[in-house]
Order: sequence, then C-alpha cells, then structure tokens
Amino acid sequence: MSYATTEQLLQWFGAAEVCEVAVPDDQVPIVAALLRLALAGQHDDSYSAAEWQAADAALLRIQTALQEAQHLMDSYLASRYPLPLSETVVNASPLPRMCATMALALLHDNRLPKALAQRQQQVLEWLQSLSAGKVELAPLLAQSGRVANGPEFVSGLRLFNHDTLRTFMR
Repeated sequence: MSYATTEQLLQWFGAAEVCEVAVPDDQVPIVAALLRLALAGQHDDSYSAAEWQAADAALLRIQTALQEAQHLMDSYLASRYPLPLSETVVNASPLPRMCATMALALLHDNRLPKALAQRQQQVLEWLQSLSAGKVELAPLLAQSGRVANGPEFVSGLRLFNHDTLRTFMR
C-alpha cells in the first residue's frame, strides 16, 4: 500500500503545479486537464500524440517520486514500527500528506521553492522525531503496542486470588 496516491498529490498541491514539475524537460508541456484524463485512463482526441506521451511520462515520474518518498519515510519508520504499515494506521496518521510533500519536492528537482523547502524540512524533522520516539505515528498504533524494538508487556498468571490469599494469610 502506498502512503499517498497521485490523486491526493493533485488534490493537495494542484494539478497545474504538479503538471509543471512532473513533465520531463524533453517533453512538451501539458495542461492539468490532460494529466487528469491520463490518470483516469480516458482518451481525448483533441490532444496530440506528443501531449499524451508527455502526460504518460509525467504520471510515471509522479509514481516514481511517490515511491521514492515512501522508501525514504520507511527508512525512518523501520526503526520503530514493523513494516508494512496497515492501511488503517496510514490513514489515521499524517503519512499521506507528508509523503505527497516529499514527492512534490522530488519532482521539483533542484528548483525547489522556498515554501516547499520549508515544508520538506518540517517533514524530515517530524520523521527524525518519530524515529527517536519523541512523537507517535498514530494513536491507533500507539495503543496497539506494535512498536518494534520496544519493551513487550505480557500479563502473567495471578499468583493470588481471594481464596489463595486467605490461605496464605493464615
């Protein structure tokens, strides 16, 4: 399961911005509507073959960036949590938004805007805090006790109950 989807990336950061940075430099620029059509698997003859090729290349770059962002995040998560994380835990945590932020930063390559660079730094700091145990991934995960390399609590047998305690006290 991926932490973030292409649809989420387009929704949170805008298809126009994502189009601008996702299309490879050697391809023709495309509009956001074309990227959405390509994502939905629909075809419209009003766009040229070169534009469709650019849209497909952009989708591939987006999916690659999302995978790279997830791998980076997993490198921090693996120190405390067993992977892969469940869909419930991922959806209850800030991972989808953080993964999308990291993917967008990867798509920008070396032309990272200052605001996105700051968000990227915040995500990295959060991941470091998470790895160090200063913050929890999700309340559901914290309550479940699924923490790797942490103490395991097992309740033992009761040595005394009402009857054995009475016998012991005599």
